[in-house]
Amino acid sequence: MTNQRVIALFGAVVFAICAAGCAQTKPPLAEMQEAARRVDGARDAGAATYAPAELRSAQERLAQARAAMRQEDYDMAAQLADEAQAAGDLAQVRTRLGKARERVDARTRENAQLRSDLSVPAETEQQGFQ
Repeated sequence: MTNQRVIALFGAVVFAICAAGCAQTKPPLAEMQEAARRVDGARDAGAATYAPAELRSAQERLAQARAAMRQEDYDMAAQLADEAQAAGDLAQVRTRLGKARERVDARTRENAQLRSDLSVPAETEQQGFQ
């Protein structure tokens, strides 16, 4: 092989490597939409009341992902969108837990009231027989 052919081949290889390294990643549109859906779902479920820290984290990650999209940093946008999805899921789970705890507390109070109501007449009747 002549020097010119080696240089041309070397140049082609370097160009191919640079072109592959500079290739742009596709925008993570599906991930962004899913992250927004999960954050909205958490907010709609009542996460602002039951899981405010988790909701705030999800919203911040989504905002950061959107900023990365505007800067065309698609790898970072995808990572942040994934984090927003996870934080949104966590907010929804914590919201369900908070609502379940409220229901348990309400039932506990109802049961205590029923026990109280049932024990008063029995004591009154016992006193009347003496």
